[in-house]
Amino acid sequence: MAGLQKNRPWDPWKMYDMSKHELRAIKERAKMRDQMKADWQKKVTDPFRGTHDGGHIFDPAVQRFMAMRATNFDHFKVTPKTTYYGLLFVVIPVGLMTYLTLKEKDEREAKFRAGEVPYKDRTWYFMY
Repeated sequence: MAGLQKNRPWDPWKMYDMSKHELRAIKERAKMRDQMKADWQKKVTDPFRGTHDGGHIFDPAVQRFMAMRATNFDHFKVTPKTTYYGLLFVVIPVGLMTYLTLKEKDEREAKFRAGEVPYKDRTWYFMY
């Protein structure tokens, strides 16, 4: 851990423009964060987790995240930016790939029908 702190560009314990009260508050928050991490690890790695507490760990942050994912479409607002992104990343690529695929298929079919490609050299036997 000490090696990681040497490489840090900012060390909160060496801030000279902060009061002792603020430094103490930072240390208390870090201590609470460490306690919460230890408690979470204890709950997650408990081999008897499913027997005495219902089988799952309730984490409010995870619950908010899952609720946000479930109701994402309900809160979606159409704006020019979202419309542009929808066209750019969905409609145009799908349309372009469809056009190129059909164009290539038609060219290949025209060569087959004109007799330019012998039957033994055709790789798409079952497509026509």
